[in-house]
Amino acid sequence: MARHRLSPRAVRRIIAFSAWLYILFLRAYPEPFRRDFGSRMVQVFRDSCHDTLRRHGLAAIIPIWLHTLSDLINNACLERWQQLQEGSHAMINAQHFPRRLWIALATTVIAFAVSLVASLNLYLIEDASPLTQAAYSASTLLRVSYDGIYVSALASGVVMCAIAGYALLQRTMPVMIGLTLVGFVVVMGGFGGLIVRHPTSFLLLFATFMVLTLISLLVGRGAAARMEPALGHRAAMMLGACVSVGSLLLVNVAAQIVHMLLLNPVSHPLYM
Repeated sequence: MARHRLSPRAVRRIIAFSAWLYILFLRAYPEPFRRDFGSRMVQVFRDSCHDTLRRHGLAAIIPIWLHTLSDLINNACLERWQQLQEGSHAMINAQHFPRRLWIALATTVIAFAVSLVASLNLYLIEDASPLTQAAYSASTLLRVSYDGIYVSALASGVVMCAIAGYALLQRTMPVMIGLTLVGFVVVMGGFGGLIVRHPTSFLLLFATFMVLTLISLLVGRGAAARMEPALGHRAAMMLGACVSVGSLLLVNVAAQIVHMLLLNPVSHPLYM
């Protein structure tokens, strides 16, 4: 049976669409790699598609795409991994970061760990207590303080990722996109189950989470802008992220203090 031959116009359209899709997939590679090799890779792919369509017809384009996608996934992952390694090596090179940044990083990590342990301890102890549940039902402020502890802990965890993001990447936009994705995952994992059962509560918690996160990032951005002339862009942004986490931890500590004062067994009527 004779093979169906494509018209020149159909070949041009197929090649144009395939090249457009290939260029889109090339964004999986790091930008420096695309800048150095992207145009040549696209040209080689165009020539391969043209030769295949001319010799073997439309069906032969499928094996080319399978082979191309396989190579792209493998090589793009390798290039991204190499980029992360280079960023990690730059991060641990102490001559780029002043001592105050290392002190701020260590302090932020320790403070976050302590706050996280305290928040988890509060959750594990109080959530199983029938007296605590009764107290929450009787006092709106007590419930608000508990939610404040929970949401501020989640937000500080998200903003902690900004420190690693600024350490590995040079630009702010990829870090913000990454924080948005992490924030979405944290929100859905933290209190996403309320969407169906208690949508109003979900909206209130989500609004609180967003307000706390955005305010902390703005505070950190302001601190970074003031320190950038002395420290450089990357170090200043990392230190600004530490300030952002610190502001959220202050909210967390304040909420825990209010919560403990309200739920003091010495004065709370449920324990009298």
